[in-house]
Amino acid sequence: MFEIVSTRKQQKEFELTWEYYCKKYGWVNDPYAKNGVRYIITTPKSFFKKRKVIGTIEFIPYHPNNPDSTVQKGADFLQYKEIYHHQNEVWEIDKLCLHEDYQRKGYFHLFFHIFLEHVKKYNPMYYIALMENRFYRMMRISYGFRIEQKEKPLVGPNGMSLVPISVDVEKIRKDEEKMEELLRLQLPDLYKTSQKKQGYSYTFINKFVKF
Repeated sequence: MFEIVSTRKQQKEFELTWEYYCKKYGWVNDPYAKNGVRYIITTPKSFFKKRKVIGTIEFIPYHPNNPDSTVQKGADFLQYKEIYHHQNEVWEIDKLCLHEDYQRKGYFHLFFHIFLEHVKKYNPMYYIALMENRFYRMMRISYGFRIEQKEKPLVGPNGMSLVPISVDVEKIRKDEEKMEELLRLQLPDLYKTSQKKQGYSYTFINKFVKF
């Protein structure tokens, strides 16, 4: 499950989860952008177990002169013509984490669902980020060649590698075969629902997620 941060309680849960990992790994805790869109990933709530926040992700509208942008400070994305010419359709990805106890346990696909929700609402053309190397590898395994490394990894706190990456949303949209594969693997319930309704078709899924 995931939730968009819209209340003080959710914001506090986001901060506690993210800042725990900042302390653990020595990451710099960037300011919380006023115009940022934040999501939390949670475990399902049941009669016996409380809901638990296990992951975070923040999206920030790109602005090359944003003094709080660690993405632009770490790598000059403005040098790439696709970013330069579409600055108003670019979003930064920040504060991405998933609790280590829940990795490789079926929760990572929720990030893809969050991306679909964000794309549906804000219609970005590109995402950019400085992504910790482990997450970069997981994203590449999950989403393939559309996750593009732009420059050599940077050395972050405690010797961690931060990989400057961009995601071409338009190319993913237009690649029907890749979209079908991602939906089948990352969102099997949505894929099965579409088959039950009228048989699988990319066009139907495309409308279903309102791209």
